Amino acid sequence: MKTFELEKNIWTEIDFEQMGWHDCFIHAFALDSDAYDDFIQSDLLFDIDYIFKWVLDKDSAHYYFWTAPCTLIFREVTNLKIQYASGTSFLPELEISDIKRKEKLYENGHKSWHWQIELVGDSFISFDSAEYKQVVKRPPTYMDRQAFTRTERGGINFDESI
Repeated sequence: MKTFELEKNIWTEIDFEQMGWHDCFIHAFALDSDAYDDFIQSDLLFDIDYIFKWVLDKDSAHYYFWTAPCTLIFREVTNLKIQYASGTSFLPELEISDIKRKEKLYENGHKSWHWQIELVGDSFISFDSAEYKQVVKRPPTYMDRQAFTRTERGGINFDESI
């Protein structure tokens, strides 16, 4: 097993084009208005396992993953919509299929983004937000699956410190 050199510990919307969230698990999400005095604005926080690199073992044809627990924070979220379809027989994990964005320009010249987090199954989370920050909570681990158990990741938290 080789080591993984993490480029940086904090990623933002500037890095969007080089990031990909396919098959990343969402362990929890929350709305946080503590950062704002008026309690009208909220940040949307996700506690996720982010896959930094997929590694194909040619001998076994099995994938391994460099994965780390991260906090993904979208700032000053508006127009939040959540559609979650759990199926008929079980409650599936929240697994990201893709994250897409479309530029949104307001009449006053303010630029923002409309975000669509597509989840596995017929589910999504969409909202508007000008920026995000993804904080890596610990160095990536090389593993044979895409997500940590709650115990392995140290529980659920929305920590923004490195």
